[in-house]
Amino acid sequence: MADIDALILILARRNARHKPPRIQTKKRFRLHQNVQQLPDELLIERCRFDRDGINYLRGLLSDKLVNPYAHNHPLSVEAKICAALAYYTSNSFQTAVGNFVGVSQSTISHAVTHVTDALVELGEQFVKFPPPESHEQEKQQFWDIAGFPDVLGVVGCTHIAIRAPPGDPHTFLNHKSFHSLKVQITADINSTITSVVARFPGSSKDSFVWRKSPMAARCAAGYLGTGHLLGGPGYPLRPWLLTPVRQPATRAEELYNQALRKTLRRVAVTCRLLKKRFRCLDGARVLNCFPEKCGRIIIACCVLHNIAVARNVPLPPEEGAATQGPSREEEEVEEVEEEVGETEEEDTESPQCQLGWQKRQTVIQQHFEKL
Repeated sequence: MADIDALILILARRNARHKPPRIQTKKRFRLHQNVQQLPDELLIERCRFDRDGINYLRGLLSDKLVNPYAHNHPLSVEAKICAALAYYTSNSFQTAVGNFVGVSQSTISHAVTHVTDALVELGEQFVKFPPPESHEQEKQQFWDIAGFPDVLGVVGCTHIAIRAPPGDPHTFLNHKSFHSLKVQITADINSTITSVVARFPGSSKDSFVWRKSPMAARCAAGYLGTGHLLGGPGYPLRPWLLTPVRQPATRAEELYNQALRKTLRRVAVTCRLLKKRFRCLDGARVLNCFPEKCGRIIIACCVLHNIAVARNVPLPPEEGAATQGPSREEEEVEEVEEEVGETEEEDTESPQCQLGWQKRQTVIQQHFEKL
């Protein structure tokens, strides 16, 4: 009996020597569903872009997202883009992970970072002020809103909620008692963002953000020519930046303020569309990153917003329906003005302020006293 057991052991060892080596398969990350097979309605709901839009982004970002030194079949370019879009749309890594199989939350986080950095690099290509040759067309389009002359854009600030940063959190606490970045944008008639600044804490004043912005320097250098921007009461009066009359004493000044307010509504609508398109910015959940990374995410969303506007990509029905109607726009204007919550003290001794006052008076006399 012992001889039989010994023979079995010898045969088992011999077979083990000749057993073919085990082939280890590498883990592949794949989309839970093929994007090319999903209907556009579902893609817009999940990613805010249709199939053609995602293909466009893939072609745009491919060179920046492909890592030639990566191993073990990392996420494809398309998967990285869809993961980032799912995060921007929901502000949840869990939602983004839910659209994938075999992908960890850390993998999605890295994908969001890579896509964000790639989009920020393209910021100057997609977030830019209209060139001088199109200024007359811009002026005419803004004139058609309320009869305000020579307007080339509108400027305003909004708050994007972030987590309390370590070290110096109180500077990010805004007047509405939550931590935020104060984001300044300029917008055109089509709700395209023409400039964005997203690096100052929520306690900053509008006038401070404006003075530190590249747009202010360009305006002071004469880039707007005879045109100007419109801003709210938190902005300084300048020849290139007209603001409301604080205490209108004549009917012409009241008409001026009404036209300015109606035209300025476009920046409020733009802020609202941006937040509706990318829910990570709407305050329902704070951006859970350090302020610098939050600023980069905001800029990335602005780039995507402009691409979506240029390609006429609609919002999902439940989102897009809420953007229609003058009553909702009025509510958004009030919300943005409430976010501003401040009034800039006019430095009447400043030569620039005096030139701004003279231009404002000229506009009132030439265009609103006749009405």
